[in-house]
Amino acid sequence: MVSRAQIEMTIRLTRPQYEFRTAPHIIRGFVGGVGSGKSWVGAYDLIRRAKKDRLYMVLAPTYTLLEDSSLRSFRSIAELLGVWNPQSCRMSPRPYCRLHTGAEFIFRSADEPDRLRGPNLSGVWHDEASLCDEAAFEMAIARLREAGELGRYSATFTPRGKKHWTYKVFVENQDADTILISATTRSNMFNDPKYVEMVGKKYSSRMRAQELEGQFLDEPGQIFRREWFRLVDAGPASGQRVRYWDRAATQGGGCYTVGVLMCRGFDGYFYVEDVVRQQLSTYARDQLILQTAQLDKAKYGYVPQWFEQEPGSAGVDACHATARLLTGFAVQFDKVTGSKIERAQPFEAQCEAGNVIVLNRNWTGPYLDELCEFPNGQNADQVDASAGAFVKLAAMHTPTSVLPITIPEQQIEVPQLDMGIFG
Repeated sequence: MVSRAQIEMTIRLTRPQYEFRTAPHIIRGFVGGVGSGKSWVGAYDLIRRAKKDRLYMVLAPTYTLLEDSSLRSFRSIAELLGVWNPQSCRMSPRPYCRLHTGAEFIFRSADEPDRLRGPNLSGVWHDEASLCDEAAFEMAIARLREAGELGRYSATFTPRGKKHWTYKVFVENQDADTILISATTRSNMFNDPKYVEMVGKKYSSRMRAQELEGQFLDEPGQIFRREWFRLVDAGPASGQRVRYWDRAATQGGGCYTVGVLMCRGFDGYFYVEDVVRQQLSTYARDQLILQTAQLDKAKYGYVPQWFEQEPGSAGVDACHATARLLTGFAVQFDKVTGSKIERAQPFEAQCEAGNVIVLNRNWTGPYLDELCEFPNGQNADQVDASAGAFVKLAAMHTPTSVLPITIPEQQIEVPQLDMGIFG
């Protein structure tokens, strides 16, 4: 029998990572901004704590996130530590591995928490926990009972407000068995020094506080604020214009069909010049879109008409029908990705900077009401259309007078060292 040699190595950790790694608590949380090393330390900690012949779980919101992020982090760290065993690991149909240490790991999605029932576990690493329902957390901690011993639960996540279950568990109801470690994006000295500045320029102050500083925030519904917007009676005489549509096909209820006309003037500001918003049947909606495109062309000439493209073959068919309807007009289609909040962030940042101006019309009040109620309001169609129009205009040319958003400098924490021996 050939024995494996012991190899001693030194792993560099940020101060928050070291505090998380050495915390003795049963339930541990690591909350931080993007790029703060959450997934890295979650995977590393689980591998280091794992015991021979014990079973552990890596839990992520979906199998896509599991494969793209959590599992990749786990494997790269296991390879770094020299404990990855390709002969005892499989990636399908459900990922599983047994490391050279003798510890076993299963990898699961939290999209259906009831399916987490069954195995007794010695530990769980719950990655991106704030993107999961509280039921996934409750089901995970109920599994921590292998070999008559109480297992440990660790969660790594970005904050999602003070009404979220992660705030309740780790802050409001914190007890002697629970601890929360906080980290900022800047606390990770392994990031490129320009990373925080680059990302911060795209975020509003609220998003910077949450996504870069890792802060739990009050009033999650107030993403847009009314005082950010200046009202004027007329838009610029010349500039680049697009109208972006968020379509619906409901008459008398449900979602609205919304078309937002936005102009980027040569002064560098973005003007919301017109908002069409109605609840219509499919036929009436198409007639409204056609009439609006005709009016835009008559008043401004070339105005691209942008439409969200729904996924799948139905979305393709809808695009073909719209292209036929608007024969002779500039028609474009947009395959959107990400959540509504993520898509709204670039537009929100410019609103906060004072670079978005709204014409004072009969639609202005309801328009600003919806923005200021987002994302907790009943509707978000005007937000979606505005965010889409802004992104298309911003891509047309580089702004010359848009005010920059800066991030204050912060001192980077001195890293800690974690010494370990692996056999």
